[in-house]
Amino acid sequence: MRSRNIHLVVPNLAPYDAVGNDVAQMRIALMESGHVVRVFSEAIDPACASIADPIDRVPRDLWKSSDTILIYHHSIGWPRGEEILFNTDNKVILRYHNITPAHFFAPFSLPFTEACETGIESTKRIVKLPNLLFVGASSYNCQDLISYGANPDACSVLPPFHLTEELGREMFDIETVSRYAGATVNILFVGGVKPNKGHAHAISAFAEYHRNYNDRSRLIFAGNMDERLGKYLDSLKSLARHLRVAEHIIFTGRLTNAQIKSLYVSADIFLCASEHEGFCVPLVESMYFRVPVVAWGNTAVPETMGDYSAVIQKWDEFAFAAQIDRIVEDAEIAEHLGTTGRRRYQEAFSPSVLRKQLDGIIDETVS
Repeated sequence: MRSRNIHLVVPNLAPYDAVGNDVAQMRIALMESGHVVRVFSEAIDPACASIADPIDRVPRDLWKSSDTILIYHHSIGWPRGEEILFNTDNKVILRYHNITPAHFFAPFSLPFTEACETGIESTKRIVKLPNLLFVGASSYNCQDLISYGANPDACSVLPPFHLTEELGREMFDIETVSRYAGATVNILFVGGVKPNKGHAHAISAFAEYHRNYNDRSRLIFAGNMDERLGKYLDSLKSLARHLRVAEHIIFTGRLTNAQIKSLYVSADIFLCASEHEGFCVPLVESMYFRVPVVAWGNTAVPETMGDYSAVIQKWDEFAFAAQIDRIVEDAEIAEHLGTTGRRRYQEAFSPSVLRKQLDGIIDETVS
């Protein structure tokens, strides 16, 4: 493969963020394939300063070479990014991470609602640009783009790059391991406390399981809590109190990687009741750590899970509770699901597999 100049452009770059991880690991994969890669962003976390340049310092002629590939990571509205896209002579790949529909945030936060609306309007404008290649993190994302007007023949799928194996090499956090050891069943979900993540559904399913199957159980929500979404968090705590399981539900807030690894290793079940996912990287992490998953087959989740037998297509908290009990009580089923998940990880989401797919996309771009 011929070496190319490749620019990765993203509005915000932060560590341990799904988009940020995709950018950072994509950079490494492209460099390992022999390309000259630069990352540009408007808001760069200090932890990422060594791999990215501020976009406001970029000379405009950088976007004028027709031999250069520009990979634009799109997940929010970004006027500066649109300006570049509408004026560049680079070969452009739109890397689409999905934008959460605004209605999820409408009851809880006007700024988040407006940000989602702005992002969707931006997507509708961008897809009309000629000669774009679209790379969604899932087929679900590609269908999203097609619904906005993207050419289906220009769409391909590349699951997000991630830091799962780096997470696996972390040391254990002894305090976390000790806290969640013992006979109590640990039901885990990893992800930001946001309205599209289906926490209320998870609480309802957990309440059924806790009440009807095993009162020695707890539900752990491991994820950051944005103070601007305090109203949403309050609604979840109110629901937990109403269902009389509040004392058995834990909101961890921000965690270290060692703590997250320790939670995965301590978990008996990973419960995903999310209502909207463009991919859902924590499912991949669960597969890697051999944690049996019980998931609602919604949006991109079935595609990410593949042939995993514990995906439930229709929401029913009673069915979810029964499925959790079935796995907890049958070690053979739990082991089978763990093994199946790890095999899916190796075949579909391991770094070598993703790099090979990315190389193919670059070849298609320059052919």
